[in-house]
Amino acid sequence: MKKMWLALFAVMIMVLGCASRPSAYQFIPGTYIGEGFGYAGRMVMAVEVDSSRIISIAVREHSETVAIAAPAFDRIPRQIIERQSLVVDNVAGATLTANGIITGVRYALISAGATEDQLMARAPRRAGARAREIRMETDVLVVGAGGAGYSAALEALQAGARVIVIDKLATIGGNTRVAGSAMNAANPELQRRLQMSPSEFNIIQGILAMPAHDDHMRRWQENVRRDLAGHTARGAAYLFDSPDLHKLQTYIGGDFIANPELVELLGDYALESVNWLASLGGGWTENISAAVGATWARSHLPNFNFGSAGSNFVLPQEKRFTQLGGETFTEFRAERILMERGRAVGVSGRNSAGTPFTIRANRGVVLATGGFSANVEMRERHNRFWPTLDATIRTSNIATANGDGILMAEAIGANIIDMEWIQLVTRVLGGSFSASISNNIFVNRDGDRFIREDGRRDDLSMASLSQPGSFFWWISDGHTVDDMLGGVDIRGRIIRDRVDNYRIFMAYTIEDLAIQKGADPVRFRRAVDDFNAAVAGAPDVFGRQVFESKINKPPFFAAWSSAEVHHTMGGVEINVYCQVLDTSGRVIPGLYAAGEVVGGIHGSNRLGANAITDIIVFGRIAGQSAAASR
Repeated sequence: MKKMWLALFAVMIMVLGCASRPSAYQFIPGTYIGEGFGYAGRMVMAVEVDSSRIISIAVREHSETVAIAAPAFDRIPRQIIERQSLVVDNVAGATLTANGIITGVRYALISAGATEDQLMARAPRRAGARAREIRMETDVLVVGAGGAGYSAALEALQAGARVIVIDKLATIGGNTRVAGSAMNAANPELQRRLQMSPSEFNIIQGILAMPAHDDHMRRWQENVRRDLAGHTARGAAYLFDSPDLHKLQTYIGGDFIANPELVELLGDYALESVNWLASLGGGWTENISAAVGATWARSHLPNFNFGSAGSNFVLPQEKRFTQLGGETFTEFRAERILMERGRAVGVSGRNSAGTPFTIRANRGVVLATGGFSANVEMRERHNRFWPTLDATIRTSNIATANGDGILMAEAIGANIIDMEWIQLVTRVLGGSFSASISNNIFVNRDGDRFIREDGRRDDLSMASLSQPGSFFWWISDGHTVDDMLGGVDIRGRIIRDRVDNYRIFMAYTIEDLAIQKGADPVRFRRAVDDFNAAVAGAPDVFGRQVFESKINKPPFFAAWSSAEVHHTMGGVEINVYCQVLDTSGRVIPGLYAAGEVVGGIHGSNRLGANAITDIIVFGRIAGQSAAASR
């Protein structure tokens, strides 16, 4: 069986021989440079040719996420050289990167003397017998190799089940691998380092004064009221938090649309899941902060010991899963859930070679296929809130987040809920500096603040879309860039190297930064001064409550930012065992789901950093439940 592999590929691909071609090239020997654009921006290719052949291809510059783009870096140059043609196979999950490579190579080869007809000629390929259908059998089949999928797979494997994971992409990690790098959990041990401000105390009091929406909310309020009284009686000055406060803010933040039984699980098992990842080797910093849209400083930040962005939320599980004998098959695209006598018994589909496969699961199928933020047709069909979610609105997620798991489940009668709730997030172009909002502010084109930066994500996004040009500047300084991040962004790139004086600016005074980005220096200085006064205790004009440091430590940064589709709160309906329910509210035997493919956990608006908590908590439950099924 095919084993999953992970490696960083060399960017130089060379070959000693090549296939014959219908029409020979007539190159001027040398090395030529060409540019293309991938998922994250500009790519520079260097192509070496002799008088008639392509000799080597090197990726000189790129900003792609290597974990996702690695197969394209390996396969596309190798296939171009082997075939002496730009007619090559697609790479699942890295199409934009592949296109950037091909475009750069095309321009380089045209400079060397090639014609379009020559470049697009197909090299002769050997005819072979059609591959027979692949058939496999296991106890638990997990569809989706992201954080939810591997959390489920590892739990099922450790419970004694045989487990197979499949994914349509060429690499593992899915959307988790490019996540914003924060995970919510109430953790008083770390929160003792944060002093609770009067405004934060007032936030809790406001929550406790709200009319209870149901018995769950009433009980959470009673527990928080009791625990806060004890906190105050002890004379504690540090930031108060508890699983029940986390539940309340999640439930209220989603406008009471979420299933409170699922919110209960999210809050109760959040910290246990943080510690579970740590037990698998996933490291954490000692910082606890508030991610954008988190509304409270309970966001845990990884130390990136497994790689950049969201690697720490999926690779620890995958590593242990593989060590224990679990198997992963990449580029296996599931197309249909197999049903027998009303029970889910496996899936069928095709691999990247077009070979059909059928995998039977004796105990259960776990859907962990993610959301539909990259599926413009689904976004537009279900959108009820935003002016438009057409192709002009980008997504922060991978291009293959297209809701195929939701569609497969719907086809066998699963109930689909909350699809109209589609979240946008305010994000720095090309990836954020940090998942934390604590030391950052948003200013518009003119240099004015326009929103409380610690607010709900839907409020932040709607406000940013209403600014001149529908964009804003994300303002940061040395407190975040140097002290918190060590000069490196969440994707592992040196932040100062990203300064291009076009989309990202750096200056050593506030006034110079304003001039560079085209804002009024007086208005921008006023915005910064007003924020700094609020950090010192003055009322914030926009009602912001979460603060840490003033913006007063050079260098200062401004990054072009906009709202992008980030999370889809709708999906299949589940119960507390992660069993999928049908349209009549009955369990579909053998079918489980976890992660963004699920609806009912976040309501109308997901709090920032709750998604990682979601995928780990419910991924583990789904794996345990599937393994226990007979």
